Amino acid sequence: MKNLIKLFAFVIFLGAVLFPIHALASSHPDAKTSGEGANLISGWTVSNVHYEPSSDPSLVKRVSFDLDAPASMVSVKLDSKSTAYTGCTNVGALHWQCDFPGGISISSMDEFHVIAVGN
Repeated sequence: MKNLIKLFAFVIFLGAVLFPIHALASSHPDAKTSGEGANLISGWTVSNVHYEPSSDPSLVKRVSFDLDAPASMVSVKLDSKSTAYTGCTNVGALHWQCDFPGGISISSMDEFHVIAVGN
């Protein structure tokens, strides 16, 4: 019982020390923001989306689309459960192409998420 009281007192002491430190660090004016959409969002419009099937009809090997403004880097994700984005190649003017070498299962495709970075 005595050890339990000591442990409880230590946890309270630790919380009382760490909370103000965390609050101070979080409120620092030079704190960096991160995450999707933390900066100005350009509002690109994506159009003319085309999926190219693989030799296996259950897979897609490529997706291509147009943006309405220039971009220096574009990535796409087709599966909301995945965290991996596939880099795309600019193949002409505002037209982009994203290749999936191993293919991506059509049954897992439940979104079309594009991240573009301006020039």
